[in-house]
Amino acid sequence: MRQLLLLPVIVSAIVLASGRTASSEVKVAGRSDAVHLEVHEASLHDVLAALQERFNLRYRTVGALEVQMTGVFDGPLRRVVARLLSGHDYAMQVTADGVDVLVLASQGPSATVVAAVTPASAARPPLTAAELKHYESGHLR
Repeated sequence: MRQLLLLPVIVSAIVLASGRTASSEVKVAGRSDAVHLEVHEASLHDVLAALQERFNLRYRTVGALEVQMTGVFDGPLRRVVARLLSGHDYAMQVTADGVDVLVLASQGPSATVVAAVTPASAARPPLTAAELKHYESGHLR
């Protein structure tokens, strides 16, 4: 009798899981200095994995990155990643070899993130040490 009751639950779970997977989408284009990323109902983990596959991005995390995202992101790789990780505590190191990211924790409860299309300059993360040096010397505006 118990097995008969569990059958509808198992079937529902399979249908929901397959429906969720089919609707998520991540499209990556461009170069590391001019990334174009389109995301539709994909987990942050899937988005970072797609960027890792296309560019020299390495990321590690101490927890699951299952927050669902939808949006369009444009700009240099480091800025796109910073926008994706908005709401998370993370550390990023940008080197000539690529971008290394350590995602420490989410700053709030899990929720769906929806990003509006905004210019890359609209919400800038803190400058890197090299950018700060150039800015202080008057070369970066």
